Amino acid sequence: MQSPLYRQREQTEVKHRCLERYLQAAVPILGSWSDDIVYVDCCAGPWKANGENLEDTSFSRAIEVLKVAKQGLARRGRRPSFRCLLIEKDDEAYAQLEEYAKKQSEVEVVPEHWDFTQHMNDIVRFVRRAKNSFPFVFVDPKGYELACIDVIATLLRLRPGEVLINLMTSFIRRFTGDDVKPLHRLIGAESLERIRALSGPEQEQEIVRAYCEQVRTAGDFYVCDIPVMKPDQDDFHYYLIYATRSIKGVEEFKATERAVVPFMHETRAEAQEFRGFQRTGQFTLPEFQSHLYHENRYTEYQSTNLLRAEERVRSLLQLTREIKYEKLLPEALQFGGVQEHHLREWLKLLEQGGKMVVLNRVAGERPLYYKKHHVLGYRAAQSQQDAGSARAV
Repeated sequence: MQSPLYRQREQTEVKHRCLERYLQAAVPILGSWSDDIVYVDCCAGPWKANGENLEDTSFSRAIEVLKVAKQGLARRGRRPSFRCLLIEKDDEAYAQLEEYAKKQSEVEVVPEHWDFTQHMNDIVRFVRRAKNSFPFVFVDPKGYELACIDVIATLLRLRPGEVLINLMTSFIRRFTGDDVKPLHRLIGAESLERIRALSGPEQEQEIVRAYCEQVRTAGDFYVCDIPVMKPDQDDFHYYLIYATRSIKGVEEFKATERAVVPFMHETRAEAQEFRGFQRTGQFTLPEFQSHLYHENRYTEYQSTNLLRAEERVRSLLQLTREIKYEKLLPEALQFGGVQEHHLREWLKLLEQGGKMVVLNRVAGERPLYYKKHHVLGYRAAQSQQDAGSARAV
């Protein structure tokens, strides 16, 4: 059920649900070994918040998760410190942020009236103030230039650490043909020329893939994305780009995807119903009913990624001849909309067809799991035989 605080900005609720859901899963895990959890919001706002206590902001929802996690960890005998650095450049927004921070006591909340791009060294010093610290950095700019790789490279190089970036693709697509805009700093000069030759959803997905590759290279990350749809159009507004160096992080973010995507569809259905009521004065969907809600954009996006991920899996198997399942898994899951059960099904079909074998599986062991360190072998001879048979036919 949609919160009335997010009315007319439903995509923001989806974004906040994604951030909240991931932190709920990740922070208790991180707190089991890290002595210091740091949350950094580089463009904190608040913007268009309706809650009296700013409860419909990204930083507020994140901090509430940290408070709950702190209590849970304490019950397990773990007491890491929790620190938050909330950065805002705008004067009016910062004044609200400062007032909010003064009221917080359970976790340390430090507001800074900065342009975060000019204070990278200060951010790093804040993160590294304590030993055995783990930072989670959120970059959520209004436009896209503050997400350029050269701008955030220092944050991407923090080790250990994870990053969540809001990539405003609906804005980026407007300027792909504009030589004045510095899109090469976002997706690379070579990618830009290729992307300019594309259009529509294909162009957008190439923009996202190119950006993810830039993030991956800059920080040696696994990178996943979740698209957030516009409430009243069958199109994407922006993508949430998540970067981690941990396969466990990938696993938890994909669990977040499983939870957030249905919520996004439900939220869009409610938003469309509410707008319809405003126009006609009549409700037609008293509750979410999947057979009355339609979209094509996300379905097409997922279908395309399933094909690309399966192709990637087959390619890696053929190229490496032998590969550990824990290496193959994140390669497949970095495609949005792809889950582990898809990978297991593809590998099952390859195994049944004699083109792949699990080299170290214990008899009767199912399913494949990265912690069991399964090794997959490509059956080259069998594949060549199949190819010869196909040519003969």
